[in-house]
Amino acid sequence: MRYITPAEWQEAEADQHFLSECLTITERENEADTAVVVTRDGCLIATPDAWQKASLDLLNLRVELQARQQFRTSLLGEARDVRSFLHDAEAAQQHQQQQQGEIKFDRTRAQLALEDLISQALLLGASDIHLVFDPQCASLAFRVHGRMVGHIERPRETLAAAIAAALNTRSDDFRELFDEQRLSSASINVVVIHQGEPQRLRLRVQKSPTRNGFAVTMRVQLERQSIQRFEQLGVSSALTAQLRLALEQPTGLFIIAGPTGQGKTTSLAALNLLIPPDHKIISLEDPIEIIQPHIEQKPVAADHPELNFANMVKVALREDPDVISISEIRDSKTAQAAYTAALTGHLVTATLHAHDCFGVLQRLNDLGISNGVLAQPGVLCGILAQRLVKQDCSACQGQPNHQDCEQCQGTGVGKRRYVAEYLKPTAELRCALRNDDLEAYRLQLIAKGWPTLAAQLQREAPCSA
Repeated sequence: MRYITPAEWQEAEADQHFLSECLTITERENEADTAVVVTRDGCLIATPDAWQKASLDLLNLRVELQARQQFRTSLLGEARDVRSFLHDAEAAQQHQQQQQGEIKFDRTRAQLALEDLISQALLLGASDIHLVFDPQCASLAFRVHGRMVGHIERPRETLAAAIAAALNTRSDDFRELFDEQRLSSASINVVVIHQGEPQRLRLRVQKSPTRNGFAVTMRVQLERQSIQRFEQLGVSSALTAQLRLALEQPTGLFIIAGPTGQGKTTSLAALNLLIPPDHKIISLEDPIEIIQPHIEQKPVAADHPELNFANMVKVALREDPDVISISEIRDSKTAQAAYTAALTGHLVTATLHAHDCFGVLQRLNDLGISNGVLAQPGVLCGILAQRLVKQDCSACQGQPNHQDCEQCQGTGVGKRRYVAEYLKPTAELRCALRNDDLEAYRLQLIAKGWPTLAAQLQREAPCSA
């Protein structure tokens, strides 16, 4: 017996005559991996567990299909796919039958729908789940290695109920009634089975109203997400050696720059692995994304009167740190606090939204840190600007049909490639800062062969977006 293909799932329609019976079989079993559905073209699709534990029920379904002269074949299916298909079919049936008032979606089914959604995200290696709701349906997509994939439509009732139930029962910071038209953000704690083991994770949920509905974006954060070293990220040994040398400085500000979604947080955690273990590192994060052993990770609330970045830097300075790590410099107060910490004998690592290394200097100017201040010895110890360049899947690239590729799960998307430029704080740079002559210095560096980020991205243009 073979597994149903993604293409066959897309073409399949549930047989409403057998829908209730399939739901009964699926929800009667305590095992989460037991699920079954019958399609209109006579396919009996069930999980391997269902074929073992509910074999008599499946035999009865097959006999009834044969009696109705509808049976075509039996197929295997993954539990999350069968359940999602089954619940979508039920939601569509309820939508057709709905008259006045809202039909309440069963909470257990809603939770299962969310868990199946997360399992699909983990299987694809997605960093974010995107949902856009309109009055008729919900559009679902995943961000995988920087690309939006899997654009499909799902019944609105299924996923809206899943989001509402999760916020109301699994969030420790959602303190309001669920309202589709209210702007809100929260975190959801979930445990799902992934690769045969329970996986604890947190979803950062952002919900906002749209023209005729609402949108939800969920950032997937694994609790046991491993810290990757720069070598694992694809950083050259030469650049890694320069970063290690920069971090040997006892004081100074080291900045990692790039747009949203370009791996700055991952690189910031990798930087901490280059710092000697006998150093005390205090990491200020909003939110805490990667669990880092032996580091004091403190949650920060950007808009909180006490727990904001600027104030927490001052708190950290009173706790005898060697290194202060700031997940993002967002405003002038945080920038000033970071500069003060660097000036008073601490190494400070941080991320900043900027296009490239010289853009970091301009951004710091905008935040109130002048070039004259940055030119002081010991203030800057390094600037790294990075991008993650989109790549096609190496296993199925050029193949006529990539839907069955196990490496990319049919998305055609490969792991992104790391590209970066590094600006070392030399005496020449400090001189250019003092003289406000950064452009001339940048051109001088390029003439000497400095590999700019722009030039590297230009070479990658056929593969990048």
